[in-house]
Amino acid sequence: MKKVNLKVMSVLVAGGFFVFTSCAGSDSTPTEKPTEVKEQVNTSSQKEEVKKKDNLSLILSSYFEMSDNLTNDSAADAAKSSEKLRIALKDFQGADLSNKEYKEVDEIMKSSIEHAEHITENAGDIHHQREHLVLLSLDIKDLIEIVGTDQKVYEAYCPMANNNKGAIWVTNKNEVNNPFMGQSMPKCGKINGEIK
Repeated sequence: MKKVNLKVMSVLVAGGFFVFTSCAGSDSTPTEKPTEVKEQVNTSSQKEEVKKKDNLSLILSSYFEMSDNLTNDSAADAAKSSEKLRIALKDFQGADLSNKEYKEVDEIMKSSIEHAEHITENAGDIHHQREHLVLLSLDIKDLIEIVGTDQKVYEAYCPMANNNKGAIWVTNKNEVNNPFMGQSMPKCGKINGEIK
């Protein structure tokens, strides 16, 4: 029995010595550790935020190209850029979104893709393309508000669009180039402000 107690005592002393030496060499205080962890979490969330914002680049560039084509009264070119937009919308990855954001974005994507398809399919009917631009622009604005973007983007408004009910569009210029009125009234409307 003395041998067992002696062995147990030896193990306890050795274990205590090991714990003492492994903790004694540390210069950090308890308040330093959380700061390091917090910095790692912030860095990770900042990377995720940048990644989320980068996801909209192709969508926005295609949308702006389509909008410019409609401003220039080019239904055929608007159809081509709308096809690029449709592909960019289908390729969008919402991996960094919360469940709630993902559901909202999924609904926006379905609607946006449908409107982009209509604009693509109606290369000979600019009036019909502009009708779909009304709802597509609302979808793009909502998408920006949920996902965010590094780009400066603005909400513009035309009071005469949508059968004089008014409509918004998204632009990357702080000036009016109206895709709803085209070359007949390219400066009709106003910039409501930056979308954040």
